Amino acid sequence: MNASILVVDDEAVFRVLAEEALTAEGFEVRTAESLKKARAEFERAAPDVLILDRRMPDGDGIDFLKRLRDDSSGRGDPSSAPVVIVVTAYGDVENAVEALKAGASDYLTKPVQLTDLVVKLRKVLETRGLKDRLAIARSSAEGPAMVEPESPAMREVVERLRSVAVSPLTPVFMYGPSGVGKQRAAELLHALTWSGSDPNAPFLEVNCAALPDDLVESELFGHEKGAFTDARTMRRGLFELAAGGTLFLDEITELPQRSQAKLLKVLDTMRFRRLGGEREIAVELRVVAATNQDVKQAVAAGRFREDLYHRLAVFWLTIPSLSARREDIPDLALAFVRFFTGRVKKRLNGLTEEGLAALVAYDYPGNVRELRNIIERAVILARGPEVTPRDLILPETGASAPPVAADGAFFRLGPGPDDSPPTLETVERAYVARVLQYCQGRRMAAAEALGISYPTFLKRLRELGLE
Repeated sequence: MNASILVVDDEAVFRVLAEEALTAEGFEVRTAESLKKARAEFERAAPDVLILDRRMPDGDGIDFLKRLRDDSSGRGDPSSAPVVIVVTAYGDVENAVEALKAGASDYLTKPVQLTDLVVKLRKVLETRGLKDRLAIARSSAEGPAMVEPESPAMREVVERLRSVAVSPLTPVFMYGPSGVGKQRAAELLHALTWSGSDPNAPFLEVNCAALPDDLVESELFGHEKGAFTDARTMRRGLFELAAGGTLFLDEITELPQRSQAKLLKVLDTMRFRRLGGEREIAVELRVVAATNQDVKQAVAAGRFREDLYHRLAVFWLTIPSLSARREDIPDLALAFVRFFTGRVKKRLNGLTEEGLAALVAYDYPGNVRELRNIIERAVILARGPEVTPRDLILPETGASAPPVAADGAFFRLGPGPDDSPPTLETVERAYVARVLQYCQGRRMAAAEALGISYPTFLKRLRELGLE
């Protein structure tokens, strides 16, 4: 069973973002906007972890925490109390001390960085002896673990992973289109490397495209107290936390140039200093980097350092698209059916032959991630004992894209007011909208057509007002 988490906060935005981030990590997440609802959730199914806002409309989170501890003691089982991380906008020392005295395992101050939250969760779960649940959560983030492949292409990938697993410090560079399962491959490599010698070896991942430019080095290498304005405490970075295991750097080509130079130095020496620190820290770990970009093109364009590319690409691996390994679709689909029937508590025997045939015939521009979404939706909609083609709701294979202009032009934009040329932002907004139209609203396909990463595309959509 995955570790369950209850997020208690009166801010709807934080609840939604925290639920999305923690669900993506594989945890079972519920939310409550008041202490009254939180109490009801506890009585219904006590969670393993409580993320608790200090100031709530109907009371003080610390008082609520104390009552939970008293209830656990009254039952004679203090260990039944949940792990608690207190979140507060009142980040002074007194509040932190009061929270810890009341039984909190850790605290965070708002605005909360979701990567901080995930790292603290992993730390407190390990401290409480729930590492087994953490491992299950990590391997179940997007569904079942990687199934044994049927296609020759993926069998070769697995064999190459087995080969490099014997060298636990060798960097690995993975390439493949978005949604193809690069993180799954990294997790499999981690398991092949450490399951025998150290099953508790850490596996940490970070999406480089999601890191703010000014916080990249703090996230990767940590910082000392007072290193910058908001550095109220010492914080270990991902390199330090992943020591003895694997660090997965997704969307590596999105890393800022300055951070690329520092990353190269760390990879060469496996030593670094926290921001604001004087002491060098030595670590041993495997770095797995991944991208869906044309790396050589990024190097030629000056967006990615050639020396860093060569340092990371000691062992190169290409993960093929799902349409290039259709033999794997039936087993993947059945594994996802089993996973989601367990999640929504339905009884399904699998898929009909017609359903499997329809899945195998589809092209999957979103790769394994799209297959996962199709199956999740189908399991929810299924009314019979098996998933049928009607439940799958597949986009029409070969559906025609919106037509081009009469003269064959893909995109055209007229002059602005008073026959003035349109601004660059106007042109970009119109062109991105046209690509979205051409891709029939499929944002992942549009990002690939534009040659940019999916997170970068989503960010640009927000900036252009097209979200």
